[in-house]
Amino acid sequence: MAFHPIERLILMIVGAFIVVDGFLALWKGIGVSANFFLFSAGSGLLFVALGQIYRRWRDSERIALTTHVIGLFILFSMVGSLFNVLLLPRPTAPIDAMLVRIDAWLGYSWPALCAWIAGYPFLNSVLRIVYQLTLVQLFVAFVVLGMLLDRRRLHAGALAMVLAAIAGILCWAMFPSGGASAYWTLAPEIDRVVRPIVSSEYGAMLYRLYEEGVPHIDSLQVTGLIGFPSFHTVMGLVSLVAVWPYRVFRLALLVVNALLAPAILIHGGHNLVDVIAGVFISIVAWRAGLAVFDAYERASSQQAGVFTHQQGQAARA
Repeated sequence: MAFHPIERLILMIVGAFIVVDGFLALWKGIGVSANFFLFSAGSGLLFVALGQIYRRWRDSERIALTTHVIGLFILFSMVGSLFNVLLLPRPTAPIDAMLVRIDAWLGYSWPALCAWIAGYPFLNSVLRIVYQLTLVQLFVAFVVLGMLLDRRRLHAGALAMVLAAIAGILCWAMFPSGGASAYWTLAPEIDRVVRPIVSSEYGAMLYRLYEEGVPHIDSLQVTGLIGFPSFHTVMGLVSLVAVWPYRVFRLALLVVNALLAPAILIHGGHNLVDVIAGVFISIVAWRAGLAVFDAYERASSQQAGVFTHQQGQAARA
């Protein structure tokens, strides 16, 4: 099969997670039905297969780059989220009380921000939509970079998302957190008007999962387990940095991310420090993604140079 080095690396990471997930599920006796995998695995494999077709037989590297990255990211998201769930329950207490105290030092309060946005229903609705479209924003960035044949920034961004996700899961595994919404309970009237997507009720459910775990994956109805660091911040920032050289897309995503920041705090139910940690992880993961891509390219160039040199020697002989 025809894969670029970063594509092959992400595929290897997916394979490693499949092995680890299988071991954890058997060891902990957690049931995982085919329904959990059906849509994500089918979609991911379909995109990868399309990428192979367009790379090998249709000679369209633009489509191949785009479909490969989207498919591999879907597959990684599936095995990564399963790994996250299989780490339940957590033996250590959530650190949200400490994070809330840090927020207070920074002058931030989730209930106060929600009370403020309750006075602006239209803005609140806009922020809700922006928060729900964060993954779409990331995929748009992937499509743009694929269509522009910017393999360096596309693959660096895809690998950055994978590395940031792994870092986030490991951080949560050691220091579980459900976010500000898990710690605070909003006043009923504020909750009715704002309707946070990650509400106090959802946060309470996360705390129960942290303590009790789940006997079967199919019984789990959550959109995310991690409060600290904020992965929505990672998705928004990596997509912005990835398209940064392209002015039109940079300006568009600057506007979107200006709205996404408060949306993450309000509708993601996050602490401010969750977002700050997300920014830090995004920067480190992006730099790591670029470094790995460049290292692979240098190795390929050196290998090609050695091959050309050997061909020259053979021709002279």
